[in-house]
Amino acid sequence: MESRMDAFREFVKKYPKIKETVKNGTKSWQAFYEDWVILGEEDKSWDIYKEKGKVSDVGNKKLDDLLTTSNIKTVIDYVKKINPDTLSKTLNTVQKVLQITQSFGSKPNPGLYNANYNSWWD
Repeated sequence: MESRMDAFREFVKKYPKIKETVKNGTKSWQAFYEDWVILGEEDKSWDIYKEKGKVSDVGNKKLDDLLTTSNIKTVIDYVKKINPDTLSKTLNTVQKVLQITQSFGSKPNPGLYNANYNSWWD
């Protein structure tokens, strides 16, 4: 299991300018750690600590690779192959299974049985 300190070390590897800032004496490791705990890794304030041409460009490159026309065509082809009737039947089946499963967990209502019994008997 990864400790918080190990997670922070991995975070610092993603933002190499943090080390430079600590070496310059501008900000301490403790201050960075506290900001990391409070703000989280996705906060925009960390962007200034990225090295240009390395981390940020890699993320954009992966997104561009995913959005190629051949990949988009492949997704559209898969969507075209979906049969709406089959999908509807499958969803109805799943809904019925969930209703049956939920009925096992609920407690029986004794008033309901007595009302039915009394109306039948009278």
